[in-house]
Amino acid sequence: MQRNQSGSKWRRPPVSSFGPLREAAERFCPPYEVHEESKGALRIKLRDPSRKRPDLTLSHRHVRRLFLRANYTRITCNVPGDGPESDGELAFRFLGWFSRQRGSVSWKKRPSGGDEWLRRLRTPLLDAVRNIEAVQSAHVLWLANRRVWRIELETLSGSMMSGITAFLPIAVPFDPKEAGGVLAMVDALLAPGS
Repeated sequence: MQRNQSGSKWRRPPVSSFGPLREAAERFCPPYEVHEESKGALRIKLRDPSRKRPDLTLSHRHVRRLFLRANYTRITCNVPGDGPESDGELAFRFLGWFSRQRGSVSWKKRPSGGDEWLRRLRTPLLDAVRNIEAVQSAHVLWLANRRVWRIELETLSGSMMSGITAFLPIAVPFDPKEAGGVLAMVDALLAPGS
């Protein structure tokens, strides 16, 4: 390991992924506004000033693998509304990297009365997710006691990554179209079946 002038071991300077996260959050403005930022926690909370939509939270989740280091952009939102009689979880499946057009959604944890809700939500949710690039995981949980749909989405868009082919971190852009896809998911859950 190299040593600097003072004789201590040299280390690569730390790079914050807050910049790409902030840029991803700005894609939601308007209709949202930045309500709260936490640089240390790599988290930004967005609020709709009209209060028509619930708050969104964007954060980074660090993943370190053999040939990849990434801070996945994690988007969460609690959408109040109506749903099945008991708790459930909708999971999205994609058939490869570029196959969102052939994706599917189904109950991972099937609630009673869930088939009717899946019929109502399948098309609008799949249409929304098709606008989001590089989805790593997408789940929508229904919490019956709280009457809330919880969106949990992870994507490489808006992240910072490095690996065997890129030793320095690279910021991955988050497009306005992707923000529109997330908002379409929220809207689909606000008014299912209407």
